[in-house]
Amino acid sequence: MLLGVAELLNVMRRPSFSRLKGPAEANHFVLYQKGRAANREAWLFMEPQAESGPAVCFQRIDCTKEDRMTGDIRWSFDGAALYAARRKASSIEAADRPLWVFDFAKQQLWSIDDKPLAHHLPLHAATEAALVNLINSHGGKGPVAVSWYELGKRGEYLFAWQITRWENALPRKD
Repeated sequence: MLLGVAELLNVMRRPSFSRLKGPAEANHFVLYQKGRAANREAWLFMEPQAESGPAVCFQRIDCTKEDRMTGDIRWSFDGAALYAARRKASSIEAADRPLWVFDFAKQQLWSIDDKPLAHHLPLHAATEAALVNLINSHGGKGPVAVSWYELGKRGEYLFAWQITRWENALPRKD
């Protein structure tokens, strides 16, 4: 009976999971999403010890209509960094400018947004120019990892027992 209740609650959360590999398979990240269409959220995880160790959440993305800034999630050219580009821009020159950058080797997150987001890693404040320099230090822009319109879409259904690792790695709300 308890398993049935757990699975019913899980159906309402609508979890999905994708493991996305970068250029030359240098790095990968996990995209874990859940929630109804009106309040869908996505979390990005790295797996420093592959599947044998705990996953580490490094970013949360609001997939609702409230977030009109976050655009495509892109790789750097060398696959050593991941970043979010702006979706809405005031001009063509401002399009595709970074909002945040995550460096896999350093396991650090830089962002122009000074509001702390729910993630486990310390957030380093940076200017837009500093983020562009960081991306350029990794060879510049690389391929799109996830298009903004794909964020929040429901993927393959996961059973309650399949999401335990990801749920345990989510930041706790204080």
